[in-house]
Amino acid sequence: MDAKKLVLGGIGLILGGAMVASAATIELSLEQEQVICKLKETVEAQEKAGRKLVFLPLIGKIKEKVEVPFTAKLSSNISYTILGVCDNNCSDLNLTLKNQKGKKIANDEKQDGIPVISFTPTEKSDYKITARPDKCTTEKCEFGMVFFVPKSVELDIGSKLPGELYVFKFCKK
Repeated sequence: MDAKKLVLGGIGLILGGAMVASAATIELSLEQEQVICKLKETVEAQEKAGRKLVFLPLIGKIKEKVEVPFTAKLSSNISYTILGVCDNNCSDLNLTLKNQKGKKIANDEKQDGIPVISFTPTEKSDYKITARPDKCTTEKCEFGMVFFVPKSVELDIGSKLPGELYVFKFCKK
């Protein structure tokens, strides 16, 4: 009887371990990996420049010339830098920042081909950021977006981020 319990317990342990192992092995497309690696490089460069990541990276698919909106609550009088990246099937990703009323506040400026918006809100509020690629060579492009503030800034809003983001482990570069 005790041997049965041990065998059944051992089988349960093996099956449970197999389920965890399969959950940890996620297959990414080449395009998803490209975006994750570009985001990782962007985060590393911004950290060297004295900025820190505020929210987890936003990652998704987008169609050519279609805007994808995201809303973020931003604090007043803090300098934000918003950057976007796209896979290699995408060219000219555009970012636009709008206030709650839909009024355009800023468009991106390209820095080394990467769209960047630098913005200091005058009030704590929700802001809409839209991403739109001008050209995709496939039906949909993968893209990502990240938000930064100076390292010295303590925010009352934002994500509690670990020292290293798990998603960056998928970058095999």
